[in-house]
Amino acid sequence: MRKSQANHYLLLIAGWTSLAMGLVMLPIPVPMPVPVAVILLVGGVAILTSQSRGFRNALRFARFRHAWLSHLLELFSQRAPLRLQRVMYRTRPDLVVRLERMRATRAIL
Repeated sequence: MRKSQANHYLLLIAGWTSLAMGLVMLPIPVPMPVPVAVILLVGGVAILTSQSRGFRNALRFARFRHAWLSHLLELFSQRAPLRLQRVMYRTRPDLVVRLERMRATRAIL
């Protein structure tokens, strides 16, 4: 296995682990502060979005289906660091909207 492949898989493992730990820590009461869970969630999503095309497409589709999620992520990306702004830009639901329009056009014809 090449070094770049090993790095890719290590980043995927780190992203999924970070996302899972953030989800587990989110409902834990006072001893574990919520910002730690949120930071782990955001970090996991950022890593997975940059490393996994499938995760990126799933997030894009979720943003298309749930306007409130897309709006929340847009508000967050306005105040986020530049790296996270690029991650949010890559998951905009524009491609899904275009695909749905193309499917609707084909169904009419």
